[in-house]
Amino acid sequence: IIARLTRIVEGCRFSLWNEIQASQVQRYLAGLREGTSGISAQTFNFYLQAIKQFCKWMVQDQRASESPLSHLKGLNVRTDRRHDRRSLEVKEVRHLLEVTRTARKRFGMTGPERAMLYRLAVETGLRANELRTLMVSSFALDKCELTVKAGYSKRKREDVLPLRPDTAAELKTFFQGRLPNAQAFRVPTKTAKMLKADLRDAGISYVDEADRYADFHALRHTT
Repeated sequence: IIARLTRIVEGCRFSLWNEIQASQVQRYLAGLREGTSGISAQTFNFYLQAIKQFCKWMVQDQRASESPLSHLKGLNVRTDRRHDRRSLEVKEVRHLLEVTRTARKRFGMTGPERAMLYRLAVETGLRANELRTLMVSSFALDKCELTVKAGYSKRKREDVLPLRPDTAAELKTFFQGRLPNAQAFRVPTKTAKMLKADLRDAGISYVDEADRYADFHALRHTT
């Protein structure tokens, strides 16, 4: 909540309480939704909720007489133009990894590299941006642990995640001969297109019968 509130305050350039205006907040959040990579309606509502809660606290603590944002309403998530994601079945994940391991190089990553990336994404639930920041030193493979530093975690705190013993063993081989400060994975910017191509090779539908998508973030849903 603090991170979302800070982003709005800085984005709207609010310095004083009397500078907070509903119209300015609306314009800023609407701007975050522009473009194909804009935030979803649900994320829009999370941002709005954060600053509305702050304003409500100001009133409850008698630091202000009324909230300038009390009348603002969130968006209807059901009518959001962005697509819903689906979780992959266990057999689909296994088949995807099996096929990808022997696939050709794609988006700057070899087949084995992509397979290991997908496997780690499914087992940890880490986002693409978090996976992109990992170094070889982020892994304590003897302890079967993975650490995401606070500066790179979306929650802005250090996260220590468990790894399956067999995954840790494979990662030891995967990282063999690489320096601790080396990047663990060369994650491209177009992760959705990369996964879509590998799903196609594995004969797995990118969009199911319910119009739900299996993009890269769907691996987090699978977790």
